Parts: sequence; structure tokens; C-alpha cells
Amino acid sequence: MREQPKVLVVDDEESVVITIKAILQLDGYDVVTATSATQAREAVRATEFDLVLSDLRLEDGDGLDVLRAVRERSPDTVTIMLTGYASLESAIQALRAGAYDYLIKPSEVEELRSTVGRGIERRRLGLELRARVTDLERANREIAELNSSLQRRVDEATAELKEKYEQLKELDRTKSQFLSMASHELKTPITAMSGFLQVGLRRVRRLVEGNASEAQVREALRSVLEQLEIVYRQTGKLARLVDELLDVSRIQTGRIEFRYGDVDLGELAQEVATRMQLTTTAHEISVTRGPTDKIVADRDHIEQVLNNLVTNAIKYSPAGGPIVIDVRDEPEGVRVAVSDQGIGIPDKELDAIFGLFYRSPDRAARDAAGMGLGLYISREIVARHGGRIWAESVPERGSTFFVVLPEMPVGATRGEPAQPSAARR
Repeated sequence: MREQPKVLVVDDEESVVITIKAILQLDGYDVVTATSATQAREAVRATEFDLVLSDLRLEDGDGLDVLRAVRERSPDTVTIMLTGYASLESAIQALRAGAYDYLIKPSEVEELRSTVGRGIERRRLGLELRARVTDLERANREIAELNSSLQRRVDEATAELKEKYEQLKELDRTKSQFLSMASHELKTPITAMSGFLQVGLRRVRRLVEGNASEAQVREALRSVLEQLEIVYRQTGKLARLVDELLDVSRIQTGRIEFRYGDVDLGELAQEVATRMQLTTTAHEISVTRGPTDKIVADRDHIEQVLNNLVTNAIKYSPAGGPIVIDVRDEPEGVRVAVSDQGIGIPDKELDAIFGLFYRSPDRAARDAAGMGLGLYISREIVARHGGRIWAESVPERGSTFFVVLPEMPVGATRGEPAQPSAARR
């Protein structure tokens, strides 16, 4: 009988460890709990765990202390950090220190189970890979006396391992790229908000403590109002970044759902154009359309795709100019094309731009803020509708993004939530 995976749960709130223990025991794990960093370190020294799930903030230490103890005892043990929204930066530090993943408290039961399950699988694959490497090293010594046919098989196995190693390096590169972009993109609005709030607080404090005239009060309040409006815009930017990260998480864990209904893409395009026009004075956004039939689609998700494409058109045409959304019938369904007269995209990047966290090496493109998630999310939404998305571009003359959606996605039912799709990697 296969031995139960051993899991250590660390949190200074007893109700949390009891709840998590009960959930994980139902999934067949052997669960040990600790309510302090001291207890956790003692447990780690006494037992080799498959996975350690620890809160980042403990009364007598922090999760990084537990992480260091785990790495000293058993480097192959998978660690997952629990954190609140306020300690997101600490969670990123934990990932840099070697943690496999982190969960934001309070986390959903299915998200907890899924993350722990992936961690246990990562541990199992790591041990199997180590055993495989050990076996191969021993086999290499033994096959030195065998014939060339056996040597070819060894070469094939080595090539396969090299390919897997390159894949792991690419995953690590993507993870590092994400950490760098997330730190920058999340910290930028937070820094701006903090600075403007400090200035506003000082001005209000001087008004309260001083003897300002009515005109001085009005002028100070006007300045504070302008600063609060900037803070409000930055909170919107921060919320959008978090929403994008959550969308990626739902896509990769297969928890994204669709609710299908009749959608007039021409009307939807006009709504998006009208709303996005309010965000720019340097561009004129218009819609052209022919007679089109309604399609069955998830309206909110398709609107998200159009928002992403028009936002990119604005962002990557900094000199302004027209942006045209064209909606037409095609044999495959309905085609939407979003065109701009911006900086354009080199041919070699036209496929890569839809990758997760992709950022162009071109300086003009990198000056535009963002985490490289919008086109990835758009591609996944379109693909789950059974459609296609691609781009055509001439550098320095602009780009056009095309989306073709079928009249009815395979397996779609109007008004009913679609079953979560399998995660696309």
C-alpha cells in the first residue's frame, strides 16, 4: 500500500490549522500541525515531510525561518506560503528564497487542495527524476562495454532528459520574469498612492492646526482633491493588475467558466469603442460593420478580449491616430479586426506576443507598462470559444489584431455555465 504523503501545516491561529488539517486528511494526507515557528522547526528536524504549508507571519518568527529550516533538513521538500494581501511582497520574497507557491488567506477549499496536490506531485516527480538520474549514471558506467546499438539508446535517453531540463529552465525563466514584472508593476501604483496620500495628509494637517483663510482652505482642498483623484486612478490600475493575475490563475487551474447567450458583436464593439474613447484624446476610435448575425458566446469574456485589444492599440500608438474596430461576417462565423497606426510588431514576434508574460525586447514597446497578460488571456478566451486570434503588422506603420468566433461554440448551451476547461499549458 502506498504511504500517505506527509504534510506539515504551520499557522499561529489554531482554527486555521484545524480546518486545513481536516481538508487535507480527507484527501488522504498524513497531516502534522504546528502553531509556532519553534514547533515547526522541531517538527522539521524530527521528520522529513513531503510538503510544508506555512503562514508567513508567526508570533515567534516568520515563515521564512521555517523555509530555511526545511531547506537545511530536506531541500526536496515542497514549501507553500500562506499570506494576506498586505504581505504580497513578502510572499514574492519567499518565492525567491525557494518556496514553490503561495496562497492568499482566506483561500478557497478547491484552490488549497489544487495547490497542495500540485506541490505533492512536484515532490514526487522530483524524487523520481533524482532516482532516474542516479540510475542513468550507474547505467552509463555499465554500458561502456556494450555495443553501439545500446549506446544510441543511451544518447536518445540523454537527449530526452536534456529536453526536459531545458523545459524546466524555461519554466524557471518565466517564473523569474513574472516575479520581476509583478514586483515592478504592483509597486508602481502603490508607491504613487503612498506619496500622494502623504502630501495630502500634510496639507490637511496644516489646515487643521493653522489659521488659514477661506481662500487658502479652498486652494488646499482643491490640491488634495486632485491628489485623491490620482490615488483613485492608481487603485483602479492596481485592481486591473490583480484581476489579470486571477484570470491567469483560473485559466491554468481550469476554473474559468463561461455563460453563453446571444451576442451582437457589432453592438458590443460600439459599446467598447464609446467607453474607451473616454480614456484618450489622442486617438479617434470608430467602428465599421457590415450586416452580421448574432453569435452564441460569453458576452463578458468577449468584451474583455475587445477591451484588451483596444487598450493595446491605444498603448502602442503613443503618437495618437485612428483606431478602427471592424466587424464582419465570415464563413467561419464573425470576424473582428482592431487596427491602429502605432509602432507595429516585428514579424518574428507575431506569434510570441500571445505567450504568458511576454514582453517585447524592443525599447519602444517595453516603455509601455503592463505585465504581458492581456493577449495571453485573450487567446485563451477565444480558443475556449472555438475561435482564432492572430496579428498582422508592419513596423512603424501599425498593427491589426483579428479575432474569428464561430456562430456556436462546440458544446455550448445558452444561459448555462460552461464546465471548466482543462488547463492549457
